[in-house]
Parts: sequence; C-alpha cells; structure tokens
Amino acid sequence: MDVRHYALIASPEMLLKRLSTRIAFVRSGLRRETWAVQQIPRCVAALAQERYATHVHTDHRTTDEVVEWIATDAGLTLDASRLAPWRYQLRRAKVGIGHIR
Repeated sequence: MDVRHYALIASPEMLLKRLSTRIAFVRSGLRRETWAVQQIPRCVAALAQERYATHVHTDHRTTDEVVEWIATDAGLTLDASRLAPWRYQLRRAKVGIGHIR
C-alpha cells in the first residue's frame, strides 16, 4: 500500500484569519487566550520540520486547489467535480455546527 503524508502549512496570520471565521470564535470575539490561538506558534514550528514529508502551502489556495494539488502529486484522479461556492459554504457550516458542544 502506498502511504503518503502531507502537511498543510499556513502562516500564523492566515491561521488567525481562518480561526476568526469559526462559529465558536464569532461568539467569543477571537480572544487571544483561546486554546486554538495559543497553539499557533507551536504547531507552525512543528509542522515546518522536514519529517512532515510534503509541505502544502495553503495561504493563497482554496480547499479545492489544495485537494487537486495533492491528488496530482499522488497520481490520483478525482471523480467528483468541485462544489458550487454556496454548496461548499453550506457544507462548511454543517460541519461547524456539528462540532458545537
């Protein structure tokens, strides 16, 4: 079996921007003391190490672009086409709501 590891890399600034769109952060106002924000420096440093195999920089890529890049790199053909933007946002909201405790 061919197993490949990809590390999705983003800058700390982009991570803060992405975290600010989460439902939990909308309620709390993206306070700096939140656990996820506190983990950014540690995680960015850890994932930058070479042992995490192929680094995929995601700052200026959409989710579809990342998926397509990884599929191409792995020699895979994607069967499904991209979701329409409104369907992607709907799916993203559904996943976010499903993680509310």
